[in-house]
Amino acid sequence: MKRNQLLLTFCGWLFSTALCAQFNPQSPIPMDGRVKVGKLSNGLTYYIQKNPKPEKKVELRLVVNTGSVLEDEDQQGLAHFMEHMGFNGSKNFPKNELVNYLQKTGVKFGADLNAYTSFDETVYILPIPSDNPETVEKGFMVLEDWAFNNLMDKAEIEKERGVVLEESRLRKGANERMSRQYFPKLFFGSQYASRLPIGKDSILQHFKPEALQRFYKQWYRPELMAVMVVGDIDPAVAEQKIKTHFGKAKNPAGAPKRPAIIPIQNRKAPEALVLTDEEATNTILQVYNYVKPDEKVTTWADYRKNMVENLTTSLINQRLDELSQKENPPFVFAATSFGSFVRGYRAFNSFAVLAGGTAQQAVDALMLETERARKYGFLPAELERAKASLMNGVEQMNKERDKMESGRIVQGYVQHFLEGRPVLDPADRYKYVQNVLPTITLEEVNAFAKGMPSNDNAFALITAPAKMKDQLPDNAGLLNAVVVAANKPVTPYEEKAVAKQLMDQEPVAGTIVKETKNARLGITELALSNGITVTLKPTTFKNDQIMMDGWRHGGYHRFDLANKENAKNAASIVAAMGVKDMAPTDLQKFLSGKTVSIRPYINNHEEGIEGVSNVKDFETFLQLAHLYFTQPRKDAGLYNAFVSKEKSMVQFLKQNPRAFFQDTLTKILYANHPWANDFPSEELYNQLSLDGVLAAYHTIFDNANGMHFTFVGNLDEAAVKPLLAKYLGSLPATKEEIAYKDNGMRPVRGVVNAAIRRGKEPQSLITLTFAGDTRYTPEADLAFRAMLEVLNIRVTEKLREEMSGIYGGGFYGSIIRRPYEHYSISASMPCGPENVDKLTAALKGLITELQQKGPEQKDLDKVKETWRKQYRTNLQENDFLLSYLSGAWIDRNDPEKLLQYEAMVDALTAKAVQQAAQQYLDMNNYVQAVLYPEQAKTEAQPVKAF
Repeated sequence: MKRNQLLLTFCGWLFSTALCAQFNPQSPIPMDGRVKVGKLSNGLTYYIQKNPKPEKKVELRLVVNTGSVLEDEDQQGLAHFMEHMGFNGSKNFPKNELVNYLQKTGVKFGADLNAYTSFDETVYILPIPSDNPETVEKGFMVLEDWAFNNLMDKAEIEKERGVVLEESRLRKGANERMSRQYFPKLFFGSQYASRLPIGKDSILQHFKPEALQRFYKQWYRPELMAVMVVGDIDPAVAEQKIKTHFGKAKNPAGAPKRPAIIPIQNRKAPEALVLTDEEATNTILQVYNYVKPDEKVTTWADYRKNMVENLTTSLINQRLDELSQKENPPFVFAATSFGSFVRGYRAFNSFAVLAGGTAQQAVDALMLETERARKYGFLPAELERAKASLMNGVEQMNKERDKMESGRIVQGYVQHFLEGRPVLDPADRYKYVQNVLPTITLEEVNAFAKGMPSNDNAFALITAPAKMKDQLPDNAGLLNAVVVAANKPVTPYEEKAVAKQLMDQEPVAGTIVKETKNARLGITELALSNGITVTLKPTTFKNDQIMMDGWRHGGYHRFDLANKENAKNAASIVAAMGVKDMAPTDLQKFLSGKTVSIRPYINNHEEGIEGVSNVKDFETFLQLAHLYFTQPRKDAGLYNAFVSKEKSMVQFLKQNPRAFFQDTLTKILYANHPWANDFPSEELYNQLSLDGVLAAYHTIFDNANGMHFTFVGNLDEAAVKPLLAKYLGSLPATKEEIAYKDNGMRPVRGVVNAAIRRGKEPQSLITLTFAGDTRYTPEADLAFRAMLEVLNIRVTEKLREEMSGIYGGGFYGSIIRRPYEHYSISASMPCGPENVDKLTAALKGLITELQQKGPEQKDLDKVKETWRKQYRTNLQENDFLLSYLSGAWIDRNDPEKLLQYEAMVDALTAKAVQQAAQQYLDMNNYVQAVLYPEQAKTEAQPVKAF
């Protein structure tokens, strides 16, 4: 025995010594060994990793270390404009051929193919199929053209002006107006204050092509670029293609040096700014306690310090979350964080969305929690829960190490190239945290909290609706509020004991009375003794994930109108009050270190519960589901807090022109039908009562009859079936007919035109809404969706690229089966008021063209190829299978239609799409509504009688 103990002691010492060598605090953090990082002789960096998830797909990125902050005075907005030009003509893909070619391969513009420009970088995003060598080769050709071969065609530049100006128009509004006022204070004299990526309209309208060419030549150069390849591809093939396509490029002689960081001055004294706007919808408080140069995380010692920092802010945020759930909360939401400010700088930021109280109360609450942490630190139990949550997250990531999607992996390499952030192998991170986390002491965390920055050079900011102005301090008053709050007395934090278990006693288990298997789909169907049914779909797409959706027909429309709001909000309010004797904060503490997320829901015509768990915590997950059915908690204080916060969030919502427009349009579309009055408002929340809410909730969840539960993920059927019998089979279920209800809400008939005036900015929105009865079949649904996709291709080609009239917009819609079979289609086109008439005519022209001629075969082929690629990806996703199998059971669809999908897509004809356009886009039955600014010169059309 002693010999064995000595051997174990020696082994432990040996392991400990090896661990210390591996994780020496001063040693640099190693790069994830699965990625190959290289550099070409011209300075271009590349990252390559083979990753099989999803199969037959590869994520390509071109990352250019340049952004708007590097623009000259005459170039403001041209870094972003240059990104747009990447899609408008290059050596190998002239004019708009790039988008056209990629659509043929199943890559969707906007959803898959995309790019973005920020202050400091420009990133081009290209996911492509990897099962065709020619497609892969052309993918690298696209990256090369983006980098070095833009044609800068003057005609294309002129056309793209309109598109970029429309994007600029979309951004205008309360937030943009206020940000232009506070950015000079926030960025305190730096170039960031005057170099917003969208730029200046005056420059975008009139810049000369030479200014754009100058930016491209100066900053699009190999030494400032990285090419990233992550996916189902041979790394050797990827590396050779990078060398072939990028190795010959040269850096321009005499090019300006790219500054590592753009300097920001030190703030010498605290400042404050209070801004209001007539179209703002919420009151938001932000306090930046300092801005200072960032410290890069390069060694294990840095990583440990970062862990201490994250633990500290997570503990403060837990306390702030508790405050938000008080009966009269000082804020709707609040958080603090140490984080990136701009490239090379970090800040300690406190943020709050104010509730019904005063600004001083919110400032006090936000500042006092930080001060409480400084003065008294944290409780041992708080730290242990925070550690458990951190450890659980790291463990989950390690378990999914070989199942992580390529798109998620590549984002880490983008941040590594641009900012030097470490890219750790999840296995190394797990091993390090597992061994180092226990050594982080309460004294160490409390010491870090004590050293958190003061408000000596803080910048405090409030942005708010104009109607709140009289209730807000002025600039000096806000600054004084921050100073006063920091000096108010605080007392130590106290908390009640946390529950050790969820359930006081185990429920009496039901039994499985029937079991059937479907070998083609790989599913097992169970019938439980209380009438609940279950579908199990074991998968290996994730190593430690189980997803659930349990629902049935019903919903809040089955209640009378007087109880509509109580039923509609019942699930959300119960979630805000908790279960059994545990408030949400108690529940959150109990679940620390566990992967359990679950929520009940009540929709228009469905009701149920959904969530996700890992394998280890699956029983806890089912216990919590059981409690949401059997023991919802009543708490008047938390109920009042919920209502108070919701009312404060929606109080000024209709000040936003788009929100006002949508509410008005719904009233027009449904002729003021009482069941269509769904836009969030104080009036609707005033109809709630706690007893009414709980009565509605009990009506639904006290009887689980007819509920069907679908589980998808890493399921061991032998292990889960007894748990399902215990926690689902024991739910109360009385046989009664539970169904959704048709309350007679129908859209108006005929042609209705409406002009709606709202907003200060020169912004318009064109909408066309088509609706009517139909019959659902899978084939009809496919033709319907193809019709919308074909129209969206044409919208991009005609209204965006040819007419330069919009930045984005299109058709969306669906065939809906409840409460009656019908369809709904909306076309939405944001634009300038001066372009409303010609764009509306063009939009209607596209509809007429499709109805008379049908789609071009090339457009239909693009849609089909996109669908095939997406289908193959979807079949590897738990959430897609959950949604499909769950819906198939409830709607009594044949689930094996899933296996026939590609054959159905192949069989879809242009004639079927044309017939769909003729059937669903009835030009004698639609609502046309246009949003105009309040001061528009365009004459408004009156709303026709219904």
